[in-house]
Amino acid sequence: MRGKCPKCGVVFETPWQLTLVHIGSLKYLKCPACGKSSMMHTNVKDPVTWSPEVGAIETHKAMSEEDQLKKRIEDSRYEH
Repeated sequence: MRGKCPKCGVVFETPWQLTLVHIGSLKYLKCPACGKSSMMHTNVKDPVTWSPEVGAIETHKAMSEEDQLKKRIEDSRYEH
């Protein structure tokens, strides 16, 4: 089963687990790439774009400084 994070757009393999918070195929999961929790679609057919071998650190290093700044600004919307 694959999940897609609505915040960073990463597609990842989700482990099977009992989820108490769900609405149909939407489940409350934590994204392994950006670390944010939200309701995510779990019936995604897109190819996996994040794997544990690559990790969020390697993905972050590959981004240009401008992209990193845009990501920090975007992520700040979700901080309290």
